[in-house]
Amino acid sequence: MTRIFHRLLTTTCLAALTFLAACDKATLDQMTAFPSSTSAPQPVTEGSTASLYLTVVESLIAQGRNRAALGYLDQYAVSQSTTPRYFKLRGEALLGVGKYDEAGKAFAELSGTDLAAAGDNGLGRVDAAKNDWKSAEQHFAAAVTGQPSSADYLNNLGFAELHLGADALPKAEFNLRQAQELDPSSSSIRNNLVLALMMSGKEDDARAVLDGIPTPRERAEVQKFAADWVEARHKPATTE
Repeated sequence: MTRIFHRLLTTTCLAALTFLAACDKATLDQMTAFPSSTSAPQPVTEGSTASLYLTVVESLIAQGRNRAALGYLDQYAVSQSTTPRYFKLRGEALLGVGKYDEAGKAFAELSGTDLAAAGDNGLGRVDAAKNDWKSAEQHFAAAVTGQPSSADYLNNLGFAELHLGADALPKAEFNLRQAQELDPSSSSIRNNLVLALMMSGKEDDARAVLDGIPTPRERAEVQKFAADWVEARHKPATTE
């Protein structure tokens, strides 16, 4: 079952905040340009283009090899000009190793560039990792404003809104339904939508979404997790 925020967030959730899906997959041929068996990143030479080098970094991040990615990025910065793509990947890798403040600085470098929306999304994920959901919601909203058709950004925005109380639930449901229409195959969006519907008391609508899950085991797992998640948030705080 899909887990929220990939491996990066400390909260236990079902959907992924696109820690997850921002990196392109490199081909096996591209990976052989910089073998993983080398003890250190290879220098960026005239024979290896900067674009290919950063593509390898994307692949490392996609594999969860964030420390290796940081090594390649450090080597890249020795001889190449830093670009918005470089700062985006640096933010991703730093977020992957839990260096949230440094990741935030890297994502902030994307302001005013053609990757500004990705920067806002990254800053939102940094805030989410710190459980600062109000600030996360603001950054995710800015990301959606910059790229309204991104299902990932809408998913992140909707999930952040689930943490902001009952007044934000209608917005969360709207954004998650829109995200699902944009990416019907995403299990993380589907799971977050189930959470939104159950938190809103729309059990029949939630059941309709759950019924679309093809395997009984996964359907039962999602239903149980969602029920436990909602119950935990409706449970009154205890005082000592």
